[in-house]
Amino acid sequence: MTSKFVRRFLLSLLAILPVTAMFYFVSRPANAQEDPNQQFITLLSGKLSGEAREIEAPVEVGVLRVFFSVRASGDFKLELVSPSGRIIPLNEPNISVTEADGKKTVAMWDPRPGLWKMRVTGSGDFAASAWAQGELYICCMQFFARNLIHQLDKFQPVRGSKQQAQVYASGFNIEALEFQAISEQGELIAPLKIRQSDYSNPYNFTLLLETPDQPFRIRARGRDTSGKQFQRVFYWLVRPLASEPANAQPDVPGGAQPQPTPQDWDKNAVAGEYKIVRAQITNWSDEPLLSEKGNPIGVRVKYSIRFPVDGQYSPYPQAFPERIPNTYTGAMNLKLYRSHIEPVPDGLQSPQQIFFSGRPAFKAGITYNLTVEMIPGYANYNEQKKSFCLATRSYSQQGIRERFEREITSDGKVRFRLSFSGTDLEGRTPVLTENTYAPGVWHRSFIKDGVPECQ
Repeated sequence: MTSKFVRRFLLSLLAILPVTAMFYFVSRPANAQEDPNQQFITLLSGKLSGEAREIEAPVEVGVLRVFFSVRASGDFKLELVSPSGRIIPLNEPNISVTEADGKKTVAMWDPRPGLWKMRVTGSGDFAASAWAQGELYICCMQFFARNLIHQLDKFQPVRGSKQQAQVYASGFNIEALEFQAISEQGELIAPLKIRQSDYSNPYNFTLLLETPDQPFRIRARGRDTSGKQFQRVFYWLVRPLASEPANAQPDVPGGAQPQPTPQDWDKNAVAGEYKIVRAQITNWSDEPLLSEKGNPIGVRVKYSIRFPVDGQYSPYPQAFPERIPNTYTGAMNLKLYRSHIEPVPDGLQSPQQIFFSGRPAFKAGITYNLTVEMIPGYANYNEQKKSFCLATRSYSQQGIRERFEREITSDGKVRFRLSFSGTDLEGRTPVLTENTYAPGVWHRSFIKDGVPECQ
């Protein structure tokens, strides 16, 4: 659930890509890099003089479809070499080939994960690209300078200047990550420094770039959680300036919030591979949550957690039914009601505040024990009035009401899938409640306790 939410959020941030005339030979796939699920694996240009050139295209686990494309000014031959070293016949059932105007594109469904190679033989100028559709994404890069936001497609820094950027990734399936500045020909110019912006958020990263004195692209590399290599290349070619333009304007109207200077965080950044920081949940259990009158109204989850480094975390729990049918309304997703933690971390006045206010600071090497109480999504609790109400009117639309009522009154017992943000149990390993729960029992308990409809 978390990854889907982040994916929708990222899509709302993406800017419209320009067609860059200097990279004439690359034919951009529709929506590539605009869509987190359709991104470049490799992107480069060069010149052939009759020799064969092999271009690497690592394909990670979870790729549904991959495209390999070459455009050249002269005659050329394109072969695909699988991770096992075998040349793949292009007439296999999961492959389709299109050729037009000096360009050849091979689409492959369900590719084998591993290091693929595009073997290009011919003469003349050429451009090669590969892009993937899958679960892993790295996108939405923005640079900050003088409290202004600069989108990557319009970014023109001064040569030698230090720049700070923010980038998003599908952190749930990434184990390690690094960023590099590369040339048009795909050659390494320099590594970029990177750090995780928030230890509770493996989706958001901060980069530090010392601007090269030549045109460059940004490439991300790393390992997914299964150990396979992956690679992503941002389409835009950045052309550094010799000096600052007189009337530099932000790409986002109104500017941005003040950003820390590079010196403020440079000491915590890593040049090269950065291993994603995740807290470790050492054990967990669940039990029925009872109302003050002793009636079951939800789930109480207890878990112990340890943090790899000192820092601010918010290991927020999520829970939703193990099996979700097509008619699901979302009413049975569980939400937080109350929480408790011991020992109390720095920054909290009381254990109850951990998920509701403040940013607690946790210490490495200490085991923290949390108890969270979760109730179904249609139940609301008013902290000031210390009372519940049922928000069932929001499900009153025609066709939804019937499905909603079936969900909340069902006596079928279900387990709930648990996920904890910023931990090793966030969408990586199926974690189910040990006990089963009947949604109809919860609804009857609220009615028995006299809980009214929300106003």
